[in-house]
Amino acid sequence: MAEKEHISDLQLMEQIRKGNVHALEILFDRYYEPLCNFSFLLLKSADHSEELVSDVFIRIWQNREKHTKVTYVKAYLYRSVRNAVISYLRKNKPEFNDISNHENLLKMEVTPETLMVRQDLRKAVGAMIDAMPLKTGLVFRLHKVDGLSYKEIASTLELSVKTIENHMGKALRFVRDLHAKNPDYF
Repeated sequence: MAEKEHISDLQLMEQIRKGNVHALEILFDRYYEPLCNFSFLLLKSADHSEELVSDVFIRIWQNREKHTKVTYVKAYLYRSVRNAVISYLRKNKPEFNDISNHENLLKMEVTPETLMVRQDLRKAVGAMIDAMPLKTGLVFRLHKVDGLSYKEIASTLELSVKTIENHMGKALRFVRDLHAKNPDYF
Protein backbone atom coordinates (compact mmCIF):
# COMPACT_ATOMS: atom_id res chain seq x y z
CA MET A 1 0.00 0.00 0.00
CA ALA A 2 2.76 2.45 0.92
CA GLU A 3 4.44 1.55 -2.37
CA LYS A 4 1.41 2.86 -4.29
CA GLU A 5 1.72 6.24 -2.62
CA HIS A 6 5.33 6.66 -3.78
CA ILE A 7 4.58 6.15 -7.46
CA SER A 8 4.06 9.51 -9.17
CA ASP A 9 1.16 10.14 -11.50
CA LEU A 10 3.58 10.58 -14.41
CA GLN A 11 5.19 7.21 -13.64
CA LEU A 12 1.75 5.63 -13.58
CA MET A 13 0.87 7.17 -16.96
CA GLU A 14 4.14 5.85 -18.39
CA GLN A 15 3.32 2.37 -17.07
CA ILE A 16 -0.21 2.62 -18.48
CA ARG A 17 1.26 3.56 -21.89
CA LYS A 18 3.31 0.34 -21.66
CA GLY A 19 0.16 -1.70 -21.00
CA ASN A 20 0.42 -2.10 -17.22
CA VAL A 21 -3.19 -2.53 -16.06
CA HIS A 22 -2.10 -2.43 -12.39
CA ALA A 23 -0.87 1.15 -12.91
CA LEU A 24 -4.33 2.06 -14.23
CA GLU A 25 -5.89 0.51 -11.13
CA ILE A 26 -3.65 2.61 -8.87
CA LEU A 27 -4.49 5.80 -10.79
CA PHE A 28 -8.18 4.85 -10.66
CA ASP A 29 -8.04 4.27 -6.89
CA ARG A 30 -6.22 7.55 -6.41
CA TYR A 31 -8.61 9.76 -8.41
CA TYR A 32 -11.96 8.03 -8.88
CA GLU A 33 -13.69 9.51 -5.84
CA PRO A 34 -12.46 13.11 -6.27
CA LEU A 35 -13.34 13.00 -9.97
CA CYS A 36 -16.82 11.68 -9.15
CA ASN A 37 -17.23 14.54 -6.67
CA PHE A 38 -16.16 17.03 -9.33
CA SER A 39 -18.53 15.54 -11.89
CA PHE A 40 -21.34 15.44 -9.33
CA LEU A 41 -20.88 19.15 -8.67
CA LEU A 42 -21.69 19.78 -12.32
CA LEU A 43 -24.27 17.05 -12.96
CA LYS A 44 -26.04 16.65 -9.58
CA SER A 45 -26.39 12.94 -10.32
CA ALA A 46 -24.22 10.33 -8.62
CA ASP A 47 -25.04 7.59 -11.14
CA HIS A 48 -24.19 9.73 -14.18
CA SER A 49 -21.06 11.06 -12.48
CA GLU A 50 -19.74 7.59 -11.68
CA GLU A 51 -20.50 6.39 -15.20
CA LEU A 52 -18.75 9.35 -16.84
CA VAL A 53 -15.66 9.02 -14.65
CA SER A 54 -15.48 5.28 -15.31
CA ASP A 55 -15.74 5.99 -19.04
CA VAL A 56 -12.82 8.44 -18.79
CA PHE A 57 -10.62 5.72 -17.27
CA ILE A 58 -11.76 3.23 -19.92
CA ARG A 59 -10.82 5.72 -22.65
CA ILE A 60 -7.42 6.28 -21.00
CA TRP A 61 -6.78 2.55 -21.21
CA GLN A 62 -8.09 2.20 -24.76
CA ASN A 63 -6.01 5.17 -25.98
CA ARG A 64 -3.00 4.60 -23.73
CA GLU A 65 -0.41 4.90 -26.52
CA LYS A 66 -1.67 8.40 -27.35
CA HIS A 67 -1.02 9.93 -23.90
CA THR A 68 2.62 10.88 -24.51
CA LYS A 69 2.29 14.63 -23.90
CA VAL A 70 0.50 14.52 -20.53
CA THR A 71 2.60 16.40 -17.98
CA TYR A 72 -0.03 17.29 -15.36
CA VAL A 73 -1.91 14.04 -14.89
CA LYS A 74 -4.32 15.37 -12.26
CA ALA A 75 -5.28 18.35 -14.42
CA TYR A 76 -5.58 16.04 -17.44
CA LEU A 77 -8.01 13.79 -15.55
CA TYR A 78 -10.13 16.71 -14.36
CA ARG A 79 -10.20 18.21 -17.85
CA SER A 80 -11.19 14.83 -19.31
CA VAL A 81 -14.07 14.55 -16.85
CA ARG A 82 -15.08 18.16 -17.51
CA ASN A 83 -15.15 17.46 -21.25
CA ALA A 84 -17.16 14.28 -20.69
CA VAL A 85 -19.68 16.24 -18.62
CA ILE A 86 -19.98 18.91 -21.31
CA SER A 87 -20.52 16.25 -23.98
CA TYR A 88 -23.09 14.51 -21.84
CA LEU A 89 -24.98 17.74 -21.12
CA ARG A 90 -24.99 18.70 -24.79
CA LYS A 91 -26.59 15.38 -25.67
CA ASN A 92 -29.01 15.18 -22.72
CA LYS A 93 -29.77 18.76 -21.68
CA PRO A 94 -33.59 18.48 -21.69
CA GLU A 95 -33.47 15.35 -19.52
CA PHE A 96 -30.95 16.94 -17.19
CA ASN A 97 -33.01 19.99 -16.31
CA ASP A 98 -35.24 17.81 -14.10
CA ILE A 99 -32.55 15.91 -12.24
CA SER A 100 -31.81 17.10 -8.71
CA ASN A 101 -30.13 14.14 -7.07
CA HIS A 102 -27.91 15.20 -4.15
CA GLU A 103 -26.46 11.90 -2.95
CA ASN A 104 -23.45 11.71 -0.69
CA LEU A 105 -20.47 10.39 -2.66
CA LEU A 106 -17.92 10.27 0.13
CA LYS A 107 -18.50 7.01 1.99
CA MET A 108 -15.48 6.64 4.25
CA GLU A 109 -17.28 6.82 7.60
CA VAL A 110 -15.66 4.95 10.46
CA THR A 111 -18.13 5.47 13.32
CA PRO A 112 -21.67 6.83 13.61
CA GLU A 113 -20.27 9.97 15.26
CA THR A 114 -17.76 10.50 12.47
CA LEU A 115 -20.52 9.96 9.95
CA MET A 116 -22.66 12.65 11.53
CA VAL A 117 -19.82 15.16 11.76
CA ARG A 118 -18.73 14.53 8.16
CA GLN A 119 -22.29 14.78 6.88
CA ASP A 120 -22.84 18.05 8.71
CA LEU A 121 -19.57 19.43 7.43
CA ARG A 122 -20.27 18.29 3.86
CA LYS A 123 -23.71 19.86 3.98
CA ALA A 124 -22.31 23.14 5.30
CA VAL A 125 -19.49 23.26 2.75
CA GLY A 126 -21.82 22.13 -0.05
CA ALA A 127 -24.40 24.77 0.86
CA MET A 128 -21.70 27.40 1.03
CA ILE A 129 -20.30 26.41 -2.37
CA ASP A 130 -23.82 26.26 -3.85
CA ALA A 131 -24.45 29.80 -2.60
CA MET A 132 -21.38 31.08 -4.46
CA PRO A 133 -21.50 32.05 -8.13
CA LEU A 134 -21.07 28.86 -10.18
CA LYS A 135 -17.49 29.33 -11.42
CA THR A 136 -16.33 30.77 -8.10
CA GLY A 137 -17.75 27.77 -6.24
CA LEU A 138 -16.24 25.38 -8.75
CA VAL A 139 -12.79 26.96 -8.43
CA PHE A 140 -13.06 26.96 -4.63
CA ARG A 141 -14.02 23.28 -4.58
CA LEU A 142 -11.28 22.25 -7.00
CA HIS A 143 -8.65 24.06 -4.94
CA LYS A 144 -9.78 23.58 -1.34
CA VAL A 145 -11.60 20.25 -1.53
CA ASP A 146 -9.91 18.43 -4.43
CA GLY A 147 -6.46 19.95 -3.88
CA LEU A 148 -5.70 21.17 -7.40
CA SER A 149 -3.21 24.00 -7.85
CA TYR A 150 -4.27 27.25 -9.51
CA LYS A 151 -2.34 26.21 -12.62
CA GLU A 152 -4.09 22.82 -12.74
CA ILE A 153 -7.49 24.48 -12.29
CA ALA A 154 -6.70 27.01 -15.01
CA SER A 155 -5.75 24.19 -17.35
CA THR A 156 -8.82 22.14 -16.45
CA LEU A 157 -11.31 24.99 -16.87
CA GLU A 158 -9.42 26.62 -19.76
CA LEU A 159 -9.08 29.90 -17.88
CA SER A 160 -6.05 32.01 -17.00
CA VAL A 161 -4.31 31.58 -13.66
CA LYS A 162 -5.17 35.23 -12.91
CA THR A 163 -8.89 34.45 -13.41
CA ILE A 164 -8.54 31.52 -11.00
CA GLU A 165 -6.87 33.82 -8.47
CA ASN A 166 -9.74 36.30 -8.85
CA HIS A 167 -12.35 33.57 -8.30
CA MET A 168 -10.49 32.32 -5.22
CA GLY A 169 -10.37 35.87 -3.88
CA LYS A 170 -14.13 36.15 -4.37
CA ALA A 171 -14.67 32.77 -2.72
CA LEU A 172 -12.56 33.64 0.30
CA ARG A 173 -14.35 36.99 0.71
CA PHE A 174 -17.64 35.09 0.49
CA VAL A 175 -16.52 32.70 3.24
CA ARG A 176 -15.30 35.56 5.47
CA ASP A 177 -18.55 37.50 4.97
CA LEU A 178 -20.63 34.40 5.66
CA HIS A 179 -18.68 33.70 8.82
CA ALA A 180 -18.98 37.32 9.96
CA LYS A 181 -22.76 37.22 9.48
CA ASN A 182 -23.19 33.77 11.02
CA PRO A 183 -20.23 32.66 13.21
CA ASP A 184 -22.00 29.39 14.11
CA TYR A 185 -22.24 28.35 10.45
CA PHE A 186 -18.92 26.46 10.71
